[in-house]
This record gives sequence, structure tokens and C-alpha cells, in this order.
Amino acid sequence: MPETIERESKVKNRKSLCLVIPTYNERENITNLLVKMEDLRISLPLDLTIVVVDDNSEDDTADAVREAMRKSERIKLIERPEPLGIGSAYVEGFKYGLEMCKCDYLGEMDADLQHPPEALLRMCEAAVKGKDVVIASRYIEGGGSSGWSFSRRLASRSANLLSKIFIRAPVADATSGFRILSAKAIYGLFEFELSSKGYAFQVESIYIYHKLGMSFTEVPYVFEERRVGKTKLRAKEMLRFAFTVVRLGIFGVRKRS
Repeated sequence: MPETIERESKVKNRKSLCLVIPTYNERENITNLLVKMEDLRISLPLDLTIVVVDDNSEDDTADAVREAMRKSERIKLIERPEPLGIGSAYVEGFKYGLEMCKCDYLGEMDADLQHPPEALLRMCEAAVKGKDVVIASRYIEGGGSSGWSFSRRLASRSANLLSKIFIRAPVADATSGFRILSAKAIYGLFEFELSSKGYAFQVESIYIYHKLGMSFTEVPYVFEERRVGKTKLRAKEMLRFAFTVVRLGIFGVRKRS
């Protein structure tokens, strides 16, 4: 009991992180991920709340999250009626984190265990040192990917090169969906009319953070091979991404009226 009280006291004195995890048919992965996150929680320099945004999964992903919620009050669930895109899931999760959890930082993370939870430790440390946008990067020293085909590597490299050319992304891995962001950055993001509902949200948000003068840093991580389930990234989504990058480079983004 004394040890529990001491741990709770330490948590109360820390700033908070709301980690948003979108899901669609990730029941087995999300169960394993949430167990890993609970083991990691006390090691993080930020007080962690996890918000899972589920797009009406057909494999009872939401039920698996509810089971985890019975064991931890720091796991939350937002259920949506249909697949509405990973970008819109992040936006909805960010709004919940700001309005309901009053978090100091918001995070992005995949549910499929391709983002190693232990990388969050270095990411949180960078955030508390004052960086507004902390990106886990595959393309800096110490980073990489495991089990990717040549075509997957080519597509990822091409997407990042496109981002460098058209929006002058100030990071090596603009397409990474593994991030920690200050509340200031997210409030700034919401000042603009976001057009991307899918994966292109990642580069559109980078463009806006850069436009706002937010501070950036990257920490290395190795993108793991998916072991369960299927990737949600399709050719149509890649085309939308390319179109968004070119459009941003030519027309930019508009502020909300």
C-alpha cells in the first residue's frame, strides 16, 4: 500500500499526455498493446491517459478496449459509427484530450504494435524539455524498419521526398504517425481548415505546425513488422496523400473564419 501511494503521488505531480490510438479491426493487437502500455506507464515522465478511437470494428475491438477499461480508469474509448479516416480519428481524440482530460500533451500511435511502446520514453523526455512536435523517426541515425518489401520502402521514401520538395517539411520522417505534440501545437492546428481525413493528415499537420513556428525534434525508432491483421494503407490512400502534398505546396491552408 505505501508503494502504491508513493506512485500515485509521483503521477499527480507530472504533466499529462493523452495518447490517441485509432483502431479498426485490431482486437488482438490492441489487447496486447494496452497491456504493454500499462507496464510502461510508471516509467514515463508524463501522466498517461490512453484514448482509443474505434471506427465500428467488425472484430469486437471495442469490447477488448472495454475489458481493459475495467482494469484501468486511464483508458478511454470513443466509438464511431463507421470508418471515417485515421486523420479524423486523431482530430476527435485530440479534442477529447483537450476538453475532457485537460492534457498538456497529445500523442499519436498506431494500434498494430508496429510502433514500439518503449520509444515513448525518449519521446516524452524530448517533449518535457520544451519541444512542441516530437516525431519518432525511421530516417535518422538509429531508426529504421523491419520486414518491409522494396516497394513499401520506395513508397515511404518517395512520400517523404515529396514532403521535402513541396512543403519543406523540417523533419526527415514527415509521414510518421508516431508523435507527441504540445497542447499549444494542437490548439494552433485547430485554427486551420483541415481537409485531410486519412493518412495525408500527417503531412498536412506537419505543414501547419511548421507554419505556426512550432519547435521540432525527432527521436529514432525501428518500425516493426505487422504480425497480426492487415494494413489499412491502400493505393487510393497513397494517391490522396500525393495530391494533398502538392496542393499544400501550391495553395497552402486556410484559417478558419
